[in-house]
Amino acid sequence: MGRKGFSLIEMMFVFVLAGVIMAIGFPRLRNGLEQQNIRNAKALLGTLAATARGAAVQRGCNATLNMTVDSIWVTACDLTPPFAPVQIGTKKLVGDEFNVSLAPDVASIVYDPRGIRMPFAASPTSVRIIGAHYTDSVVINQVGKVTRQ
Repeated sequence: MGRKGFSLIEMMFVFVLAGVIMAIGFPRLRNGLEQQNIRNAKALLGTLAATARGAAVQRGCNATLNMTVDSIWVTACDLTPPFAPVQIGTKKLVGDEFNVSLAPDVASIVYDPRGIRMPFAASPTSVRIIGAHYTDSVVINQVGKVTRQ
């Protein structure tokens, strides 16, 4: 009497068990991915702030870190005459890439050729990175250096 296959009760038990495991695991996975996206956006913001400082020093002119709700980019003077402002690298669309939005205190931070923020700010600039369930921030101090990431 060799019975092959599974009974309906056995199959129902397996499907219910798999559903319970997915119901527990999916929200944790989603939250972990969101936190990772916020960390990646913070790292990108810190990198672009350092890029703006470096471009200002290297090119010997003002460089600007520009921020909107969903993007970050750096501009500086061109290396050849007429030295018009050009974009350094590519515009990073953090809204599309990381599914987060930015809430900066200021729209742009200008660095002088010494790599120091202009004009000297009275207080640090905070850039909040907002996800669906989590929020974190990056602080750029009065001199223009990322102090908390």
